[in-house]
Amino acid sequence: MDLIDALAATATTDSVVKLSLSSLFARTYSSLTDVLSSLFRTNLKTPPTDEEKQTQAFKVTQLLAERCAPGALESEKDPVLFAIDCTANSRIYANKVDDRTNVHAPNHVPGQKPITIGHEYSVLVHLPNRPEDRDLHWVVPLSVRRVRSDQSGPQVGLMQLEEIVNRTDFKAHFCISVTDAAYSTKDWVIGIDKWPHVVQIARVRSNRKFFRLPVPNSQTRRGRPQEYGEELVLQEPSEPDLEEVTTMITRKGREYQVLLQRWNDVVMQGSKTERTHEHPFDLLKVTVMDEKGKPVYRRPLWVIIVGARRRAVCSKDAHIAYGRRYDIEHFFRFGKQRLQLVNSQTCKTHHEENWHWIGVLAYNMLYHARSLASAVPYPWEKKKIQVLNSIERPSQVQRDYGRIIREIGTPAPAPKPRGKSPGRQLGQKSGERPDCPVIRKSAVKKELSPKKQKPSARQTKLPVHGVSRAQTRRMRRIWSRNRPPPIRC
Repeated sequence: MDLIDALAATATTDSVVKLSLSSLFARTYSSLTDVLSSLFRTNLKTPPTDEEKQTQAFKVTQLLAERCAPGALESEKDPVLFAIDCTANSRIYANKVDDRTNVHAPNHVPGQKPITIGHEYSVLVHLPNRPEDRDLHWVVPLSVRRVRSDQSGPQVGLMQLEEIVNRTDFKAHFCISVTDAAYSTKDWVIGIDKWPHVVQIARVRSNRKFFRLPVPNSQTRRGRPQEYGEELVLQEPSEPDLEEVTTMITRKGREYQVLLQRWNDVVMQGSKTERTHEHPFDLLKVTVMDEKGKPVYRRPLWVIIVGARRRAVCSKDAHIAYGRRYDIEHFFRFGKQRLQLVNSQTCKTHHEENWHWIGVLAYNMLYHARSLASAVPYPWEKKKIQVLNSIERPSQVQRDYGRIIREIGTPAPAPKPRGKSPGRQLGQKSGERPDCPVIRKSAVKKELSPKKQKPSARQTKLPVHGVSRAQTRRMRRIWSRNRPPPIRC
């Protein structure tokens, strides 16, 4: 608890160990390692298993969800919004850290791939419905989980959403999750359709192709029933089922016209195991136009609305809900710059996972203390600055959090000195940690896939007389079996 308070009240720290110098942290710097190693542990003598860690972490998730879930009277008014996305923790030079792989990371250098080597974390946040929280881009992070090398971000995000909407206080409410294009996959379409009170709004790329449901009684030939109807290519779509025009006013006061076109009961192509034709969804195209009727953006926005209650979400509400997805990007930026989410350069992976939970809990403390904060301007800042007028911003709450927690108090017990540890014996060596190689996900998929691998060089026949294999096959069709092929100069 002291570490969470020190992290929430300290904005300018370039390393985690300097948090021990905070007045809110009553212990020494060696206690930081004890916090990261003993978090989510029920027995300090034995290391916890992965199941025990998930069980203890889910208890914290239930507590956080209980504090932000709407009441019973608010269940039918507004749906509960969630946002899911992944963020990368770069560990390029950490050769001793295990389970590192290539993860996505934005790169501003032109010509370079947007990837890095490290770990990826899937975060699920709750988007509050208060107008003040929406204007200030507040979120309530509920769950964070590391994406292992044998997993993908959408797979972990689907497991997190299942826990939140089915095992917490949100199970009695109408829930909507807004995600990026990486989550518009077959697994998500099939998984969301299983929960009757959940709807997903996900962006899709404009080069995809979907299908309409087949028209009833349109099959004239005998055989297998038709699963897919008319093709729906997003680059050249057909006439929509619904169309409406609304207005949108930006923060700068500009008014734009928004054209919303909706296609109902659309399916994506599946397979024998993934029968996506049994799970239809709605497709929405959003085009923003200026006063002259010209598109403001070069490409329109395509989103899909998946779920049994997708018709309860109108096109305008779906567009507004997806626009709030970018609030999770504000949390990632604030967490990395102010809560040191990526500054824990530890050599143990589970310590890094626990540190992300410490950052999530510190942000929750700032969210619940926002109404108690007062303006704390720096000496070189003018009081008439517009930013300082909004006291409930995360950065402004962080400035005054130290005063708030001192007045309220902390339930953490006072430290008791236990004496000096004898330490290691003279000449004792702990040994050198082995280097952990970077795991390539493409290599893992090849090992797990049942597809036929390419034959080795010994299994393939070498070219005859300098002729390639393809040319040798053609010659075998013409020349007899006993006659050798000609030699090419």
